[in-house]
Amino acid sequence: MKKIINELQDINVLVVEDGEDIRNIISSTFQKIFHHTYIAIDGADGVEKYLELKPDIIITDIRMPNMSGNDLVDKIKQIDPNMPIIVVSGHGRLIKKTNKADVFLEKPINFIRLVTEIHKLLKK
Repeated sequence: MKKIINELQDINVLVVEDGEDIRNIISSTFQKIFHHTYIAIDGADGVEKYLELKPDIIITDIRMPNMSGNDLVDKIKQIDPNMPIIVVSGHGRLIKKTNKADVFLEKPINFIRLVTEIHKLLKK
């Protein structure tokens, strides 16, 4: 795991999550690993931050106000079909069958698995 973390230090991650507690946990954990961790509070904010910040990878929830994670994935993939996106949700049944995310993970978040999936996507 240490080797994977060393290889990922320079990446910029955008986390799109409406739950404040989960945002805080992810943010504090990721700030120890990645160069920059940016936070968006819903899908609409996520699209704005994506356009402004151009992160290396996006991690999003599905069920959020203003714009769902499904709609966020659709919008980002229209702009950049190669943008790596990981969906992390406790509502797997809400993920559209047409969702174009690269990886789907269930909550509660297993950070070792999440970091491993980030590594797989970015170090192909």
